[in-house]
Amino acid sequence: MKKKHFGLILSLSLCVLPARSQSLQTAFEFMRLPSSAHASSLGGNAVSIPDAHSALFLSNPALITGYASPVAGLNAMTWFAGTKVAGAQWCSPIDGRSGYALNARYVSYGEMTGTAADGSITGSYKAKDMATGISYAYRLTDNLSGGVTGSFICSRYSSLTSVAVGVDMGLLYSIPDEGIALGLSAANLGGQIKAFENTFQKLPFNLSAGVTWKLSHAPLRFTLTMDRLTEWDRDDFHFAGDAAPRFAEIFRRHLSFGADILLTDRLYVAAGCNLCRREEMSEKGNRGLTGISIGTGLNMERFSFDLSYGKYQISESSLLLNVAFRI
Repeated sequence: MKKKHFGLILSLSLCVLPARSQSLQTAFEFMRLPSSAHASSLGGNAVSIPDAHSALFLSNPALITGYASPVAGLNAMTWFAGTKVAGAQWCSPIDGRSGYALNARYVSYGEMTGTAADGSITGSYKAKDMATGISYAYRLTDNLSGGVTGSFICSRYSSLTSVAVGVDMGLLYSIPDEGIALGLSAANLGGQIKAFENTFQKLPFNLSAGVTWKLSHAPLRFTLTMDRLTEWDRDDFHFAGDAAPRFAEIFRRHLSFGADILLTDRLYVAAGCNLCRREEMSEKGNRGLTGISIGTGLNMERFSFDLSYGKYQISESSLLLNVAFRI
């Protein structure tokens, strides 16, 4: 059985190798939005946190093997211009080595005014994005877990509809005695099966790697994540001016980092920074707290609560809330 599960995950992992740059326009950008307040408070897309929180597996499906009992979770986030973002998750172990999860995501942009090419108003319309997914994870060895998520994605803007199928894959290698966990995730493999007006676009593929390290004699845990590892060209990022950026400037845009202060076994506070967001979303000469995030969480026997606050640009911020119930 172990070879069978390993072969499934390995064969899917090979799909990452020919992945191309995101320099071309992508669709379904809402799939990049965070669902986990804990991950968001550590910079956004932490893939190596070995905790059984309800929404963390959306960054790395291999984390599902950490659940000892079924967990139902909900998340809601404030976003720009009154956009409503929400989601739900169900995670459950199957046996001592495997587990599964279900998830749903919903983004509503509210009612918008439609206009013709000449500027005349044609009426109003609604826009929304939706995605549902099913995940499976298996503990390949005592230290290594792998997971896969399959997603059905749909966007509807007025009378136009676009549909896609996506696949996420992840690996997690944990060394509990050393307090170290290493994560690898490939998100949004796949493509559109129905496009807006037959204009096909790519999904927002993201290859990420991360490490989490807990100090052995202090209540501190550090997380470092590298995102968008297939993107190393100038056109993959936003740079002011026409000068060619140095490699170090591109490298920084892949990094996010954060730290947890584990006040007790049940309570933590966290802070992080997303360097790409800080570089690209700041006004010239006035960064303020752009790219900085903070959060806290309370993990009781049957109930958990996580909250994060992120500064996404100089004038906009976001709150993300998770609640979860153990069955």
